[in-house]
Amino acid sequence: MNGWKAGALVAFGIALGAGGLAAAQPVLPAPTTRHTGGRLGRIDLGQAFPDLKGYVLRGSRLELPPQGGGLPLHSHKEMPEIVYIVQGHITEQINGGPIETFGPGSTLVYDETVSHSEVNLGTEPVVYIGAHVAKAARPEPPP
Repeated sequence: MNGWKAGALVAFGIALGAGGLAAAQPVLPAPTTRHTGGRLGRIDLGQAFPDLKGYVLRGSRLELPPQGGGLPLHSHKEMPEIVYIVQGHITEQINGGPIETFGPGSTLVYDETVSHSEVNLGTEPVVYIGAHVAKAARPEPPP
């Protein structure tokens, strides 16, 4: 076998091996309890911006209890959101990628391509403030 064919076979084997590693990505544990908190306010975007008729901007404050509080896997399709972590450390997995932890002062941005889950694996509550745009017909989160 000549040199370039052997090199191509080695490169192909490395690519297959890397693909196998990606498939073995760890999965974030599911939350054991739900969040508490709720809405801070709501603005009908259609009143100020006619092109956004039927959409609202919602603000919320959520608290995730320690050692398992969180939100199960959910999508942000048609509901982009920005979150600011005030207290604690939140662990999340976005689109099946690596598991990451973020602490106070972190800002997380979820556009329409994001599906994620989040869990508080720490010993103190996680508190965060979020703002998201959603269709007005979507059910309101609890107060």
